[in-house]
Amino acid sequence: MKPILSRLKNLRIYSPVTRACAAMALLVASAIPAAAQSAVSIVKQDSQPKEDFRMSAGVFNRLGVGLNVGTTGLGLELSTPVTPWVRIRAGVDWVPRFNIPMKFNLTAYSDGGAGPVNNGNFGKVQELMEGLTGFTVDEQVVMDSRPTITTFRFMADVYPFKGKGWRLTVGFFAGGRTVGKTLNSIYEMPTLLTVGMYNRLYDYAKETEPWDFKFPEFVTNITGDAYLDPEVAQKLKNRLEKYGRLGMHIGDFKDGTPYIMEPDKDGTVSARAIVNAVRPYVGVGYDGAISKDGRWTAGFDLGVQFWGGAPKVLTHDGTDLTELINVRGKVGDYLSLMRGLPVYPTAAFRLSYTFF
Repeated sequence: MKPILSRLKNLRIYSPVTRACAAMALLVASAIPAAAQSAVSIVKQDSQPKEDFRMSAGVFNRLGVGLNVGTTGLGLELSTPVTPWVRIRAGVDWVPRFNIPMKFNLTAYSDGGAGPVNNGNFGKVQELMEGLTGFTVDEQVVMDSRPTITTFRFMADVYPFKGKGWRLTVGFFAGGRTVGKTLNSIYEMPTLLTVGMYNRLYDYAKETEPWDFKFPEFVTNITGDAYLDPEVAQKLKNRLEKYGRLGMHIGDFKDGTPYIMEPDKDGTVSARAIVNAVRPYVGVGYDGAISKDGRWTAGFDLGVQFWGGAPKVLTHDGTDLTELINVRGKVGDYLSLMRGLPVYPTAAFRLSYTFF
């Protein structure tokens, strides 16, 4: 205001009205530069880019790719934060296929499995079937067990401590219900097919009267109905009933009855371990940077999958082997392990890289 009054004195204006108008003009002229500078400042502020909400809030502002190795197999996953303290992960795990061989002894037993194993009769059956078919019946059958686990997983990591790598994790695994299979080796097919033929012959001899013994169908298709001499048929019937059936004594039911596993109609013997298709997961973990820029991180997971109680091990004839007792050898050890796993322990090491 003082510079304006000084300018008015220099103008030598004596009329009060004229002096007032001149003062107003000088005041407006002095205000224009300040207003222009203020407007430019506002424009500059508005032109500054605003911070991305995703970046400031920590929502989907990073994408990580990780590799896992552990009791779930080999895994690949993607991860991203959804809040500053929660991260989600999704991935796939695959357990490499490997075989665990197991051996089962073939035995002869009385019909219904009620009688004792008779190895002497088994030798006689070997001799009989080798003469009829030309195939040798081995005393042992080798079966190969292998894992069959491929799962999708979804996890939510909660970081309760700000700036720390410790976390709580909840989520689920989802995949096929069969997590393991056991199947006879291909080299055992001649033995198993011969056992199947013998048991079919045994059943026929036991159920058929001597005077109704027909020749096999492949003969009667050519000759028409042809019957075995009743006297010869009776001798064969007595001989087979004395020898008993052939099978593998796996263990006993709880009432003491032996469980004898025989080949299926396709000449194979098999079993599979069954769990729930969806398995909830609860665990803890830790992640820490291993590079200066923080893009590379390493961590681990420790937890359990709830897969519906101890797995069932079902054979091709529907028997649950985990309900048997007196199962010996390596098979018994595996079944004991299965009974003791109502949940599946999960431990995995994780290496991850963050792209942005």
